[in-house]
Amino acid sequence: MKSSARQRLTQRLHTHVGAFGITLTLGLFGMAGLVQECAPPPPAVVQVTDVQAPVVASVNEQRAAWGIGGVVADSRLTNAAQSHANDMANRSMMTHTGSDGSSAGQRITLQGYGWSTWAENVAAGQSTPGDVVAAWLNSTGHRDNIANRDMANIGVAAAKGADGVTYWAMVLAAPR
Repeated sequence: MKSSARQRLTQRLHTHVGAFGITLTLGLFGMAGLVQECAPPPPAVVQVTDVQAPVVASVNEQRAAWGIGGVVADSRLTNAAQSHANDMANRSMMTHTGSDGSSAGQRITLQGYGWSTWAENVAAGQSTPGDVVAAWLNSTGHRDNIANRDMANIGVAAAKGADGVTYWAMVLAAPR
């Protein structure tokens, strides 16, 4: 609707219907632009730094207590973990499935890591590396992933979403 036509309609509605008509006219013709201009920016994700070293140290300390060899950090697994932590934080959702439908195995492969086996631990809400490792060790499935003797490499990452929650991803794998 052209500007002059909108003005004539607004004047007629104001004369016949009053303020309610003007509000209705804005609602019918002008709100789409207003909503687009006032929409908040997409949620910001902040990568949480300095989490991998303490998590790997805790994992390897626990594996040693179980008589299992340690795992070594691998940048490809770290990249896969970080992209998934960011994705979870963007969606404010803890999940093993990526927003594109991917599994951890697919995300690991995408980073160029040829694996024979893999496992993924995710968590949300823990504020420190120690808290997240404790949570994983208190969960049978997550603990079993950490205790898997076949795992040789690890990647760990965290991201804080606009909701203020920290989302964690740990990827463990063994090369082909």
